[in-house]
Formats: sequence, C-alpha cells, structure tokens
Amino acid sequence: MALSDTQYDEIMSTYYKNQTENHILEQARKEEIYSAIPRIKEIDRMIASSSIDAVRNRLKGGTDTTVSIKEQNQSLIAEKKELLKTHHYSENYLNPIYTCALCKDTGRIGQEYCSCFKQAAISLLYRQSTLESILQTENFDHFDLNYYPKESDGVHPYPSYDNMKNILNKTKSFIEAFDKEGGNLLFYGETGLGKTYLSNCIAKALLDTGHTVLYQSAVHLFEDVCGDVIMKKGNHPGSQVTYRYLFSCDLLIIDDLGTEFTNTFVSSELYDILNTRMREGRSTVISTNLNLQELNDRYSDRIATRIFASYKVYNFYGDNIRLAKRRKAIQQ
Repeated sequence: MALSDTQYDEIMSTYYKNQTENHILEQARKEEIYSAIPRIKEIDRMIASSSIDAVRNRLKGGTDTTVSIKEQNQSLIAEKKELLKTHHYSENYLNPIYTCALCKDTGRIGQEYCSCFKQAAISLLYRQSTLESILQTENFDHFDLNYYPKESDGVHPYPSYDNMKNILNKTKSFIEAFDKEGGNLLFYGETGLGKTYLSNCIAKALLDTGHTVLYQSAVHLFEDVCGDVIMKKGNHPGSQVTYRYLFSCDLLIIDDLGTEFTNTFVSSELYDILNTRMREGRSTVISTNLNLQELNDRYSDRIATRIFASYKVYNFYGDNIRLAKRRKAIQQ
C-alpha cells in the first residue's frame, strides 16, 4: 500500500489514540469491578499467580502442573463470569476493548492491512478531496423525490417521479444485498437529474457500514490519477495509492464518464479497471450524461459489451433538479 509517510503517520496516530483510550477504559472498568466485587480481584490474582507457578515448575524440571492449573483457572474464570452476571454486568465486561476486533487496533491481520486500515486510508482521501462534507447533505436522508414531476411528459412510459422512485428503491436494494450479491450500476441521462447525488447516497450508505468506497470523476481519474501513474506525470503525490484502490476497493464510483478527453489511453485504462473489477467480483457504479448509443460509439465494443451485459442500467429523465434547487434557494 503506497501511502506517503505523512498519510501513514496520520492514520496510525488514530490507532495509537484508540489503543490509549481503550486501555484507560479497561483500567477504569477493572477498578470499578474490583471495588464492587472484591472476589473478582482475588480471582484475577489467583489466575496470574498460578500461571507464574506453572512456568517456574517447568523451568526447575519439576512436575508439570499445566493441565491441573488450566482446569483450576477455567473454574475460576467461570466463577468470575457468574459473579459479573449476578451483579448485572456483561460477562465480557472485563475483556480487552478494541475499536476494531479484527486487527485488535493494530491495523494489520498477519501481513495484510485490515479492512479498517484500508477504509481509514480511503476516508483520508475523501477528506483531502472535500467529498466528506458533501456526503453530509447528499445522502438518502436528504433525497427528495418531490423535485421530479408526477405528470407524464408524453415521451417516456412513466412520469419521472415514478421512474425515480423505482431507481431509488432499486438502489437501496442494491445496498442491502451488497455483501451477498454485489453487482454494478449504470446511471445515464442529461445533466442535473440527480445521477451524481444518488451516487453519493450510495457512497455514504456503504461507507457507514464499513465498506471501502472510492469516488472519482472521470476527468480526475484519467487525466490525474492514471496519467500520473501510467504516463509518469508525477503531479499528484496520492495518485499511486488511489490507483491501487481503483482495483481493490469494495465499490468504485466513476462519475461523469464521457466528460474526459477520450483516446486510446483512456479506453485502455477504463477497460483494465472495469474488466479487473468484474473478474474479481468487485462492484462499480458509473454515471454519464451520454445516452447508450453515444456510450457505445465513444468507447470500444469490448467496454460497451461488458457494461451492457454486467450492469443494471437506469435512465434518469425529467426536469433539471439542480436548477430547480437553485430557484428554490433564491426564492427563500
């Protein structure tokens, strides 16, 4: 994981802070229980003393009492749990406290980074890109269907309100089934219809449930990230780690596909990203202002074929929501 030293230190400082705070909480709980239930303090002392005695016996070549001491300690531990429950505490009240039980607040499981570390790295990138503040307002709690007309426009089979309500429900189902089914989504339609907003809603919902999510506008993705890594431009220090996450994050969001300058380099990189993620069962959400024919014409057949075959495709139509919100803000 190619984090800069500054980025790595910033993330690890959070782990050190969690370790310290959790240790303080553990000690406070222990003092609380020792005061309320003195017998537990005696049990802890007996368990610690018996373990030391067993080691001393082995070192001196005496009788191995490991089995008998283990049985004795198991009995003491059972008594300790029962005392806690009797006094209306959880039997795990004195267990070590971890913010992340998987890595025990170390950031690693064996030689691999824990999922919490990966998420911390992506969250850091979000903060640096200012997207974190955007997600405070662009989320499902703030999504308002009333901006979409309930009357038919005479062109599409359903009013845009009904169409958007269906897309919204399908998107929520996508999130609910994400761990079991994964999948990919394509949002297309004219500008200002809520494609980016809904993509941000998905990002927020999955980030809140501990998934790794990376958002990239198409322009930034190809011109900055891929350009830095593949074309060796070297303008952005975080490009290496971002590039790696393009392939490894749980969900990649590519926003405004088609706004970038499209050439053979972009097509090649887009194919590599999409194909690798599909092969490894990782999900992608793409939004574009292009219609399906324009999408097919702009990119290679192998890209279009993969998208149309492997993505659930949703057409956004109706009034320009962005303009409607601005008019409403002005009137207020």
